[in-house]
Amino acid sequence: MTTFGQKLRRLMDERRISQRKLAALVPCNDGYLSRVARDLRTPTREIAERLDELLDADGDLTELVPEKRTSTADDILELAAWLEETNVGDGAVDYLETATRRLAHDYPRQPPLAVLQEAQTLQSRVAEILRSGRQRLAQTRDLLSISAELFALINLLAGDVGRYRLADAYGYGAWTCAQEADSDTARALVLCAQSKTARWEGRYADAAELAGRGFQLAPAGGRGRVLLAVSEAAALQARGDIAAANEAMRRAEDARDTCSAADERADAWSCTRARQATYALQVGLGARDPADMLRSVAQADDAWADGDQWVYGTWAQVRIGAALAHVMTGDPDGAAEELKEVFDLGADYRVVTIIGRMGEIERRLGHSRYKGDPCAAELREKIRAFRAGSLEHKALTAVEAP
Repeated sequence: MTTFGQKLRRLMDERRISQRKLAALVPCNDGYLSRVARDLRTPTREIAERLDELLDADGDLTELVPEKRTSTADDILELAAWLEETNVGDGAVDYLETATRRLAHDYPRQPPLAVLQEAQTLQSRVAEILRSGRQRLAQTRDLLSISAELFALINLLAGDVGRYRLADAYGYGAWTCAQEADSDTARALVLCAQSKTARWEGRYADAAELAGRGFQLAPAGGRGRVLLAVSEAAALQARGDIAAANEAMRRAEDARDTCSAADERADAWSCTRARQATYALQVGLGARDPADMLRSVAQADDAWADGDQWVYGTWAQVRIGAALAHVMTGDPDGAAEELKEVFDLGADYRVVTIIGRMGEIERRLGHSRYKGDPCAAELREKIRAFRAGSLEHKALTAVEAP
């Protein structure tokens, strides 16, 4: 006996119509029609009648639809089968989560534009799975959490290369996914990314508020909690509220006491001791306290000596912070020594956070106290050349819009 799926496939071949086009005409989900064509799903009589009409089949398809079963047991089995339907395996979801964590790990180590492109490609795969069919509820939530983290990671990367409109767009997408996943962990990571973008856009009040909300949402010992506290501190010091910034830094220390071992592995959302020292550096800069800044530099160097993971961004910020402290105390030679290796940083790694701090040194070297100082003049020229290679001025190879 010819089955519904067999008859449907024969009619599609005869009419030379693709499954995707037919699904659009019904209209129905392409994945649903695929299951019907493979006899994995029984269509409703309404769908069968519509297919008869579109394929000019004179009711042949409708005749092949069995009468609706009325047995309660059959109804329960049909519901259970529907609930178990999925267009993705658990192994694939695990792979996507692992790939996302790897990109978060690559974030502080690999060229930002390369990681950005990989993250966008992976996010497109997740979006395609979410849109192309249905998953079990737990799988959908997992995929939405993965999508939220990917969007948030792209938000960070877009901000790092000065594409703030793009960062804001991805931040919106990240928040939407986190809300749909109903995950406080995902919400906290999104707020962490949004806070950083707001800070580099000069929206310091927003940055502090976003980081503070994220800190409250992040579970104790959860990912990003220490980073959220220090991010709030950085935004508060930029507003001139040093007392509140110091209080946020104290919260970061308390959060570190409950953080997991994963938070000590340098990635997009962790805050190692060396990275925490860079934020303390910023608070010291806001307080105009070069001695305190140099103490933070020593803390970072000690952390690396004790085995803290070294990453280029944190290292560069520490060296730049040390140089700023020397400039503030009238020692351009000391600043030049600190920056000697920073100037060797490849153009593919010159994110706006690094370029911005170098610009601060250049500005301070333009003070009248350094007028006629050959070392200060030479250092300013080197900084100008370094800043000209900023990723902010480099064309993206990844797409410009989500």
